[in-house]
This record gives sequence, C-alpha cells and structure tokens, in this order.
Amino acid sequence: MMISWLTIFTYSTLLSSLIIADDPCRYVHPTKGVMDLTSLGRTDGQPAYPDKLPPTGSGYKYSYNPCKPFTEQPNCIGVAVCQISMDGKSGFTLGTQD
Repeated sequence: MMISWLTIFTYSTLLSSLIIADDPCRYVHPTKGVMDLTSLGRTDGQPAYPDKLPPTGSGYKYSYNPCKPFTEQPNCIGVAVCQISMDGKSGFTLGTQD
C-alpha cells in the first residue's frame, strides 16, 4: 500500500501539535513502540514529494519533505511545505520544520 503525501503531511502535523519531543520526526511511546518518519524525507535539500497536484484544480502544485527543510524556487527557502503556481512564477511557504 502506498502512503500519499497528504497522509504523511497530516500525520506529521498531528504529531508535531500533540507531541513535545527533541526530534519532531521520531516519537517513542512508552508501551506502543516507536513511530519514526525520518526515512520518508530527503536530506539533500530537495522535496521527497515534489509538485503534487490536488484532486481539484486549484492552479497550484505542492511540494513536501518531512523532517528536513528543502528549497524550491521561486520563494520557498528552508521549508517543509511549498505551494507553487502552475506557471512557476510565484511560490508560498506553507510550513517550516520548526
């Protein structure tokens, strides 16, 4: 079964809002074990899930990388999630790894 980038983003967002930990991509539950998202992200500054299109035509594409920041032109520098216009002329930071 393939995990969609939206599912990963949702879990990452949920974890970051509910869990206070030293590593936002790895959580050790005292009785249920480890949840580690580290292997899902790239470490080379590129998004693991680049240029994904939403199911409805919004005029934008989205890129996401869990755990490590990436840079994507024109305006997304050191981000977790980037929204880019279809013509590539404008980009918006939707989230950071902080």
